[in-house]
Amino acid sequence: DGLHSRLSDVRCPVLWLHGTADAVYSVKNAEEEIKMFVNSPDAQLKTVEGGQHFLSFSHPKEVDGALIQFVGKYGK
Repeated sequence: DGLHSRLSDVRCPVLWLHGTADAVYSVKNAEEEIKMFVNSPDAQLKTVEGGQHFLSFSHPKEVDGALIQFVGKYGK
């Protein structure tokens, strides 16, 4: 039971942060998979230049800023 079979059940906004230097998953992969959130009212992919796979470790300021903005928009 993987996430892919349940993506159509996601009905909330989605923020996918992805580093351009991620050695595990490519940005191209993220660009394709964000499209799978077909019932999300706002599924967005944001890339972080030079970001590694553990993005919150390699670029914590960028992650924190994006999360604060996202929660500010949808957390009301």
